[in-house]
Amino acid sequence: MSIPYDASRESLYEPGKADNFFNIKHTPIQFFLENEAALCVEMSRLAYVKEESRLDKYLGIAGFTKAKAINYTHEGTQVFIASKQNGDKTLIVISFRGTEKDDPSDLFVDARFLLEPWADNSGNSLGKVHKGFAEALLKDGILEEIKNYLSSIDRPARVLVTGHSLGAALATLTASRVPVDHLYTFGSCLVGDADFAQTMQKVNHTRFVDCCDIVTLVPPSSFGYTHVGVLKYIDRNGKLRGKVCGLRILIDRLRARADYAVNYALIDGMVLSRDFADHAPINYVSGVTGLRS
Repeated sequence: MSIPYDASRESLYEPGKADNFFNIKHTPIQFFLENEAALCVEMSRLAYVKEESRLDKYLGIAGFTKAKAINYTHEGTQVFIASKQNGDKTLIVISFRGTEKDDPSDLFVDARFLLEPWADNSGNSLGKVHKGFAEALLKDGILEEIKNYLSSIDRPARVLVTGHSLGAALATLTASRVPVDHLYTFGSCLVGDADFAQTMQKVNHTRFVDCCDIVTLVPPSSFGYTHVGVLKYIDRNGKLRGKVCGLRILIDRLRARADYAVNYALIDGMVLSRDFADHAPINYVSGVTGLRS
């Protein structure tokens, strides 16, 4: 089993056009279902699919049912909720769509990086967070719809929240206001300040970073931002690393950029820089699953 590194512009800019969700060549569906991180990274890629009929199709391949598709007929924040019976519990995955190049509202959200106060459902301060992300989650009652759905469940459930890029940031904010069992984020930008990071320690959160992914470095910490969650770093060869020091990451990234310049940068149809190519959702799939080739 293997998933090749993908430096194509289409995989970065139009991931929703893929036709291999939960059906990547030589990768059996069970591989995703037996590992929560693998399941969530593919769910975060699937969130880029715009058509509900296709969304239903791919969820069905994984044995999931679409419980709710929120805001799929409008521009802006989109999220789906999928459910699957797992023994005596219901497994629920809430997956946010990330930034899309053809949705101008996404670009506007990403650019509004001023910090503003963020509070829990009782009004208690949770620190400060990215203004654009907060407004995107609260606009059109997105967060309220998620809360209402979860409160309507009448049997035990395990709730996972996930997202890639902008979707990862929105998933993080959701997990700060809604009880979840685990938060899995991929290629997330920074979301809030040190106080927010402190309050997020109560959330089980695994944050994946693919080597040179530039999105994981913005907004810069000089603006008061701090990352949250337990870091899992995917090195230049696609190997998943746990604890790794900053110097080793720096050296690994320098080597990755040099290799990329030789092997991919000047090929037609490929992304010019590894800093952007590493952000492609499919490269997170190959790294998280350990199937990068």
